[in-house]
Amino acid sequence: MHGSNEPSYESLLAENARLKAELMERNRVARRAVASFQQRALQMEIIRQQNEDLDRLARQLSEARKQAEDRAREVEEASRLKSEFLANFSHEIRTPLNGIIGYCDLLTREEGERLTPHGRRDLATVKKNAKTLLALINDILDLSKIEAGHVEAVKENVDVEELVGDAAATVRELLRGKDVDLTVQVAPEARHAFTDGLKLRQICLNLLSNAAKFTEMGEIVIDASSKGTTLILRIEDTGVGIPPDQLPHIFEKFRQVDGSRTRRVGGTGLGLAIVNELVRVLDGTIDVQSSPGRGTTFTVFLRGCLESDGQSDQAPIVRGPAVEGPVSIEGATVLLVDDDPLLQTLVRGHLEAAGLKLLVAADGVEGLRLAREHRPTVILLDIHLPQLSGWSVLGKLKGDPRTASIPVVILSVEEQRARGFALGAFEYLVKPVEQDHLIGAVRKAVAPGARDVLVVDDDPQTRDIVSRALRSAGFTATEAKDGNEAMLRVRVSPPSLMILDIMMPGLDGFDVLRRLREEGMTFPVIVLTAKDLDDQESQVLRKGFAQIIQKGGSAIDRVVDHAKQHVLQRRAIVSSRARVLYVEDVEQNRDLVRRYLYPEFEVFEAEDGEVGVERASSQVPDVILMDLSLPRLDGWGATKRIKADPRCGHVPVIALTAHASQEDRDRAFEAGCSAYLTKPVDREELLSTLRRFLPKRVHG
Repeated sequence: MHGSNEPSYESLLAENARLKAELMERNRVARRAVASFQQRALQMEIIRQQNEDLDRLARQLSEARKQAEDRAREVEEASRLKSEFLANFSHEIRTPLNGIIGYCDLLTREEGERLTPHGRRDLATVKKNAKTLLALINDILDLSKIEAGHVEAVKENVDVEELVGDAAATVRELLRGKDVDLTVQVAPEARHAFTDGLKLRQICLNLLSNAAKFTEMGEIVIDASSKGTTLILRIEDTGVGIPPDQLPHIFEKFRQVDGSRTRRVGGTGLGLAIVNELVRVLDGTIDVQSSPGRGTTFTVFLRGCLESDGQSDQAPIVRGPAVEGPVSIEGATVLLVDDDPLLQTLVRGHLEAAGLKLLVAADGVEGLRLAREHRPTVILLDIHLPQLSGWSVLGKLKGDPRTASIPVVILSVEEQRARGFALGAFEYLVKPVEQDHLIGAVRKAVAPGARDVLVVDDDPQTRDIVSRALRSAGFTATEAKDGNEAMLRVRVSPPSLMILDIMMPGLDGFDVLRRLREEGMTFPVIVLTAKDLDDQESQVLRKGFAQIIQKGGSAIDRVVDHAKQHVLQRRAIVSSRARVLYVEDVEQNRDLVRRYLYPEFEVFEAEDGEVGVERASSQVPDVILMDLSLPRLDGWGATKRIKADPRCGHVPVIALTAHASQEDRDRAFEAGCSAYLTKPVDREELLSTLRRFLPKRVHG
């Protein structure tokens, strides 16, 4: 068999088929690999393009962010420049307006009889136009401050009836010549509110002025009422009304109902926009309803500023003997710290006409020096000063024990009352200031009286919060952790005012109040408590002449506000007390005599002879107690200088000394002493001696 080892035809066909199938499979795998590679290549291209797009977007975003940051810096810079411009604008415009209005008042008062009727009328026209210009400027500045978020609500007890009446009296001047009646209606439960009086007055003035502009005949009614704790102010007029298509836009800035060139009513179109923003600042809302040709009604809702059910939390205030007439300010010394010569002249004219002595400092550094050297009765302080700003001056005054007790009245073109009061200012006046307002603020500050408050609470955190709030308002606050400690403190040194908690361990607030009144202590008490009092407990407290304030919410603001009221009332009372200057270098002796003379006499002190002479000349007390062994200048020399000074030479000087020899006694009488007392002195002997030498107008 020759061909038996060769593959058969069938096997070749089978092998060929297998190879062909294998080739086809490989081709298929290759095609799939190529396809996959092409797909991956396509994806890589897409990814590359996407990466390029992302890189481009990133560059664009970076450029956009840079542009946004640049724009933000530009806006911030523009805002800063705008604020600086408005501040300078305010100062530069209000300063001459202050002079125009002030000199109009001075001319009217000093030259009134010599002016002709035409001259008086022209002067009144100048003042009226100056006030109109001032009102327009104030509108622009007020809106700018509100938009910048620089306006804060300074809440206090407000006499709504008096406030609305004053606003109505101002607007009645605008209604002269018109057949329009202006009526004021204040419900009894809405007469007192706890809110920002300055802003509430501006709301009333703006709405009433707006009504006066657009009412030619008929009436304008301002009505104050209450709903729960909400104060509702309604101003209704019978004017031209507002078209329906204008109503949605009346609170927009610079929007006027009649904005045409032929409009009959002036204004900037900011009045209602300011009202809307001020209402918002006071957490209120405003609503308007109007019918063209029939009139408009604005309704303001101020929530939470009234006592619940219209009841006041105030109990009768314990008062001392009635003081006839206003507090006398004649002879008091006022330090004015202001760099404006025009204002210095105006204030000098106003204050010297009222019998006050004036010291003037043109910058903050000089103001501090004069305050420390002369210790004036009151300081009038501008904010914008060369060398040292008014804020820095105020902080240094309140941080120095020698000047911390001097009342500071801020006199500025900027309205920053919240900051001023927080730093310890007694009052805040915005230029231009009417003479009556300036004299009134000085009169309140001049009247003497302590500002010491005792805070009694077993909770350390509450004591700290209340004490810090009182100190920031210019009070001297001491603390007691329970009723027993409180009684010990008041027996040693009675405060001007007590803040008292009810729920305390041991001797609770009810017992403290009862013991105070049983022992004849009549200083006012404010009860600050978290306890829900029933009718019997409330009656017990009110019988003890205590005011009740519930903890929480605006309780601390109310405490500070009530404290200010009590101190002002106390100042009016103690201003009738005899004033004693005690010149003594030993603190223990000063403290003892101070307690001996409390509360019949008002005592102020000097630690050496030089200061004693200065204080005698500047304060002119009713009587002087003089130690003889003193640093710098002894009592004999100090008495001689006092007797040689025409301002205080008439004041009796009583020697109070440890020197008992006849020689020392003779030297004292030769120097000018009227009496001679030796230490240790008996309290009754001291009191009887003082009474013997007091002027009858003070004691008798």
